[in-house]
Amino acid sequence: MKRSFFAALAAGAFLALPAFQAAAQTDADQLKDLKPVKYVFLFIGDGMSLPQRMMAEEFSRSTTGKGLTINAMPVQGYSKTSSASNFITDSAASGTAIACGEKTNNGRIGMDTEGKKNLESVAEVAKKNGRAVGILTSITINHATPASFYAHNVSRDNYYDIGLDLVKSGFEYFGGGGLQGNRNGDNDIYKIAEKAGYTVAYKDEVPKVDLKKADKLFVRGHNGQLPYAIDKPADEWGLAEYTQQCIDFLMLKNKPFFVMVEGGNIDHHGHSNDAGSSLRETMEMDRAVSVIMDFAKKHPNDTLLVVTGDHETGGLTLGFANTQYESSIYLLGNQKCSSDEFKNKVNQLADKILGPRRMGPPAGRNNDNQNNQASAEEKTIKFDDIKPLITENFGLIFDNQGGSNENNGAVQANLRSADRNARRKLNLVLTKSEQDRIEEAFNRQFPNGKRAGFGGGDAVANTVVAIFDNKSSVGWTSGAHTALPVDTSSYGVNANVFGGMYENSDIAKRLKAIISVPVK
Repeated sequence: MKRSFFAALAAGAFLALPAFQAAAQTDADQLKDLKPVKYVFLFIGDGMSLPQRMMAEEFSRSTTGKGLTINAMPVQGYSKTSSASNFITDSAASGTAIACGEKTNNGRIGMDTEGKKNLESVAEVAKKNGRAVGILTSITINHATPASFYAHNVSRDNYYDIGLDLVKSGFEYFGGGGLQGNRNGDNDIYKIAEKAGYTVAYKDEVPKVDLKKADKLFVRGHNGQLPYAIDKPADEWGLAEYTQQCIDFLMLKNKPFFVMVEGGNIDHHGHSNDAGSSLRETMEMDRAVSVIMDFAKKHPNDTLLVVTGDHETGGLTLGFANTQYESSIYLLGNQKCSSDEFKNKVNQLADKILGPRRMGPPAGRNNDNQNNQASAEEKTIKFDDIKPLITENFGLIFDNQGGSNENNGAVQANLRSADRNARRKLNLVLTKSEQDRIEEAFNRQFPNGKRAGFGGGDAVANTVVAIFDNKSSVGWTSGAHTALPVDTSSYGVNANVFGGMYENSDIAKRLKAIISVPVK
């Protein structure tokens, strides 16, 4: 046993050594045989690491029979995400590393650690080398990740100045979400962009833009971020549609181009520990990647596609103590709206029962109005009122027999013996302890059937989503970012240089080298 163990250990070390040495090669060695590439695409899943990808993969396979495009790409690597100042990065530092090829401090956008020197991004190098450039995102266009490709600022929070850098960049296409921190009047960045030669389009105008007549495009579906994938109306554009428009527009320029697409809302749902919404954002980005794959098949000798993440968010784990070796990720298909939207629905139901929320009594109220107010305040919302809303949006089943501990044991026994379809339904039955947790959260949010302060808090929604995720064999360790490395996948010309394990800043170094190779 000892001999076979050490022999296996030695063999493993021998096999791992060439890969380690390859990862330690200089950039010159890594990039000495690059081929020219006309069309270079970079996708960044904000908050997306291996757990997010594998959760969406499992859900997609169990519900459609097909996995994700990004997981089927031929070259897979891993990127380390730490910033210059922190083991756990923020999106500004990671975005800057991926865009510019240099580690910086958390909070910096396109600048060095001291905030004194501007760093040149892949997109800026592309522009300098005669390429057209497109920047797309599902969140606000001057948020940290997209901003890292065109802006230079000591703070990611200086949204207005970052927006001015957007216009100054002269990049041909900006699309997806709108501006954060915009101003009115002559300081409106949309107006400034129009004066700079951009065709600016909003909502229903976007699909109708005449691409042949536009010099540069700045198009958005909303003034803020795009709707979450799980809440998005079926007829509204998502990342895939903006990506297709960007390609169609840049192809009219008759020049090589570089495009960065960000799936930004994966991060938001990691912060809120909302697995059902997170996986749909990953699938929404994967849908946009499929648009590029279709394009690459038509231009197989001219296209490179790289997909990565800027960091992991939420400490997502695919497994939960109470579900042991069972995986029930398919249950997340029962979720009908995001946790944010469910919070709205809870408060809307409370408004319907208790009357609209008030900041305080209007001045000069007479006695009759005061009596009416007192009568209105006697209305109460009950736990039973909210149960149908939970079942409707998550499929969770309340035990009408009282949910005794004995019944909980029977449910678990039935789960083990039932066939797959029956097991799927039984998995949604709430145990007594789960029902008690939801009722306790209800009593915190609505003590004595009244709101707990203006707005009522979000205890019910937070508890329901946590229980629902756990029943789906999903757990979370954090409401913030983690230091997990992220997957970096690639396809097409020069894809091989993105294999192995490396710093996220190496992605930009390799992309800069690739787009600097002259294209006929």
